[in-house]
Amino acid sequence: MNEHEDRYNRLKNVKEFGYDIDWEELRDKTAAIIGVGGLGSVAAEMLARCGIGTLQIFDLDIVNEVNLNRMFFRNAHIGQNKVDVVANVLNDINPDVGVVPHQGDIMAWEFEDDFEDILRSCDIVIQGLDNLPARQYLNAKCVKLLRPFIDAGASRSGMGGYVQPVLPGRTACNGCVGAVNLEQKKEQGEVCTASLPTTMTILAGLEVQEALKYLLHFGSISGYLMYDAITNIITHYLPTRDPNCPVCAGVTCEEGSPIGNAKLRTGDECV
Repeated sequence: MNEHEDRYNRLKNVKEFGYDIDWEELRDKTAAIIGVGGLGSVAAEMLARCGIGTLQIFDLDIVNEVNLNRMFFRNAHIGQNKVDVVANVLNDINPDVGVVPHQGDIMAWEFEDDFEDILRSCDIVIQGLDNLPARQYLNAKCVKLLRPFIDAGASRSGMGGYVQPVLPGRTACNGCVGAVNLEQKKEQGEVCTASLPTTMTILAGLEVQEALKYLLHFGSISGYLMYDAITNIITHYLPTRDPNCPVCAGVTCEEGSPIGNAKLRTGDECV
């Protein structure tokens, strides 16, 4: 970060308010962004502006006109692969950051071994997918590989959504039945039918905030945040692990590991 010192001055100035955050640590971190649509592209830009070392970005889609009501994409990007657009834009925003694009389906069987190797190399995974099977697949992979990830999704109405940090071996995963009321989760994270750039940006910001707290060891990691755009209320739930979860039952993390050392938020509503 020394070459472009002024770029990060406003980040480092948080120390003046009592927050001892070492932003230099971020340049040694790697994050995977799975899906670079309305959530993932904005999350990737935020991390790039903060000076993360490497971003591994994944998507199989091209930019369409329907994507233009969201942040990040422009008319000139229509018809191009999303990952290539994101990589080029982020390189222009902050050349300090290494951006590695992966065009294709993360669930393709011939990509499975490579995908797992890439996830192992990442310090955190941020989810920006819009279909349930891919979400479940990513949840299972991150739990298997003990990779912390930030799950999130907008409601089909565009009027809300959720953010759920998952620390395998410590917190409930996305597959834990009953961790959060299933009726509340059912509407969220499905293929988008309506989209508000305001909602998507708020959710992406919450995702990145949780990721930064984990990577840079400040604050406490939330349980399950539910955002209601109509009331502007963010409700925090404290989900419990399902001992019979087919994905994470029996999974443990090592004491002294980054996951084991992370400080978790307590209190609020337990479900």
